[in-house]
Amino acid sequence: MHPAIELSGTFGLIAFLVILAFILVVFVVVQRGGGRNEVLEQWIGLGRCGPVGSFEGTLAVEQTGPGFLRLTKTHQAGRLKFRYRWLSAIRDQASYDEVVFDRSRHVVDLRKKDKVTSLPFGRFSAIRMREVSQQEAGSVWHFDLVQAEGKYLLFVSSARGNRRIMFENSAGLAKTISEITALPVQVVLSGNVWTPGWPPKSL
Repeated sequence: MHPAIELSGTFGLIAFLVILAFILVVFVVVQRGGGRNEVLEQWIGLGRCGPVGSFEGTLAVEQTGPGFLRLTKTHQAGRLKFRYRWLSAIRDQASYDEVVFDRSRHVVDLRKKDKVTSLPFGRFSAIRMREVSQQEAGSVWHFDLVQAEGKYLLFVSSARGNRRIMFENSAGLAKTISEITALPVQVVLSGNVWTPGWPPKSL
């Protein structure tokens, strides 16, 4: 074999291995960025988030007070729900028309059309903010009530946008619900997106 041909083949193999290693490193970094994030959970606990009224999503904050929160469907929220259901690849859908957290009764009321389901706070173990990322299109934050056996009940979703900004605008809602229900907040990041410098590595 001619030396030049042999050298060219060796260089091609090395280049292929370098590219493969780079892809694997990026994949591992992105996947490690997913899952629960304790730093963001602590941020919410310390109140390092926007006010509850800054939340925008499939429901709007209609009424809030000591031990009470009402989320209701508005025209804008209804359009967002329609967009998620028919024009987006988002699989999970928050489908309630009204959600009320009432500490005096220790229940959450979930209304869909004319049917209201009342569930006791004791049925759940946590409130979860779960990121669904569509990368360049931005992130959506789903809010789940996590049941003790691991099942979850999706009750509202944020608008889609920059993952950090949408988190900060939505985290106040999670904190308010946590204060009413006395349930801890879990934050679960998507594993298919990486944002330099966010989320923070420590408090």
